[in-house]
Amino acid sequence: MKRFLGFFLIALSAFSFADEPMEDGGSRYAKIVDQLKAMEANHPTLAKMFSIGKNDEGTELYALRVSTSPQAMDLSKVGHFVVATHHGNEGGSTLFAMEFLKDLLKRYQSDELWKANLNQMEFTVLPVLNVSGYDRNSRYEHGQDPNRDYPGPCQDKATGKLKSIRTLMEFMGTRPFAAAVTAHGYIGNFTYPWGFYTDNNKTLDENRYREVFRKVAEVNGYSYGNAGDAIYPANGTYEDFVYWKHGSWSLLLELRNGSAKDVAGTVPAIARYFDLIDSSPSSKNQFSANCVRYRGPDLRRE
Repeated sequence: MKRFLGFFLIALSAFSFADEPMEDGGSRYAKIVDQLKAMEANHPTLAKMFSIGKNDEGTELYALRVSTSPQAMDLSKVGHFVVATHHGNEGGSTLFAMEFLKDLLKRYQSDELWKANLNQMEFTVLPVLNVSGYDRNSRYEHGQDPNRDYPGPCQDKATGKLKSIRTLMEFMGTRPFAAAVTAHGYIGNFTYPWGFYTDNNKTLDENRYREVFRKVAEVNGYSYGNAGDAIYPANGTYEDFVYWKHGSWSLLLELRNGSAKDVAGTVPAIARYFDLIDSSPSSKNQFSANCVRYRGPDLRRE
């Protein structure tokens, strides 16, 4: 474990430059919004940009909906969701979200199988959740870790302190999302619930998750496992919340290094995940174990 943590902290330091502004003084988020607008303009029958709500600054949190009927939410389709940049200094996750969108739109034009999938599916991608952190290249938003701000069965602290988190939680309840992916960095693995402190971190869906990820990991060689075992336990995370609250088949994607090559190899792996995972939320998402009070240091790194 110590060996793993040492490697992890070194890897993190290579990609974390907290509170460093852009050299040109511009808004990184504004450039992402411009790219979303361009995708919508270039694919008006497949893509629709919209806001899921606002953060504490009143900034709109923009997402792109991709389907064969994108102008409005279509509850007749299987809903899937991708969120990136909980942590503003994990820019590789933002890159992943944008490249996933490009690949999704390209697949519709060139891949007959994905044309059929899009007739049945509705993808929503939110590239930047932590806008102020992304613009400052900082992990935090108003001094808070966004990925510790969600409620859960073992959460003993106040949650929803950030409006961005409250906005996202509310949006996740607007329709059933069969699967939900949250992108982070930088380890190089796929993890799934439970990730919080409990005496049994295996959900009733453990076998199903492992069955799917055995095939997903073949695409890019990432490791996979339960979040509490593969990384370390942490309370208040999105991936645990959305599975516990809504049954969404959640995946914590930990990019290896967030490089263009890494992202290019991971995009098809996530496409395969959406292709393999169940088309409806889990009905076995109840927590039935016991909460454990963790006595070690909270590294707050994933």
